Amino acid sequence: MKLRDKEATRQKILEAAIDVFSDKGYNNALVDDIAKVSATSKGAFYFHFPSKKAIFEALIKTLMQRLIEDVEEAIESRHGALTKIEGALDTVLTILSRHENATRLLFVEANGLGKSFDQLIYTAHAEFIGLIAKHLQAAIDDGSIHSIPVELTASAWLGAIHEVVLMALLSPEKKRLDALKQPLCELLIQSLPRKAQSVATIEASIEEN
Repeated sequence: MKLRDKEATRQKILEAAIDVFSDKGYNNALVDDIAKVSATSKGAFYFHFPSKKAIFEALIKTLMQRLIEDVEEAIESRHGALTKIEGALDTVLTILSRHENATRLLFVEANGLGKSFDQLIYTAHAEFIGLIAKHLQAAIDDGSIHSIPVELTASAWLGAIHEVVLMALLSPEKKRLDALKQPLCELLIQSLPRKAQSVATIEASIEEN
């Protein structure tokens, strides 16, 4: 099998696993289910992943890596620290709302599965917190906002995002994630202690984008 074909098969299995884990939960999902949904075989599954735990860990790492990369790409072209923060939040919430199965995997199924998974989730959360904290510090440095504890603020933002998204996913009313994106983003941005002189700068930056 060519390298390109092997990678394509691996990707098919990963994508199928997202749907299976989201639908059945980690404990009830079977390797047979993943092989069936991916239209591959158990042999192909075990060629790429030694166990169900291994593919779940790979999924969490892959999803978080994509999320971080998409956020960095989205804010690269923005000007001004605050607009970069807005761009980061908007991108995160857009991705979570568009890919509900992957979001359910990250926010629901990955919790409470043991210490190895807890460490994986901790690492992913720490990476996101570090990304937001970096841009919060930039907003302080350029005079857009007053000094704040950036890591604590980024942790609180992640906590807010996690709780809002989790409640939406678990709600019997099937609340739409995309409907929560704008109000949540605005709420988090408005919580920042902006300096008065930064308003005009923010508006000018928004017009540029």
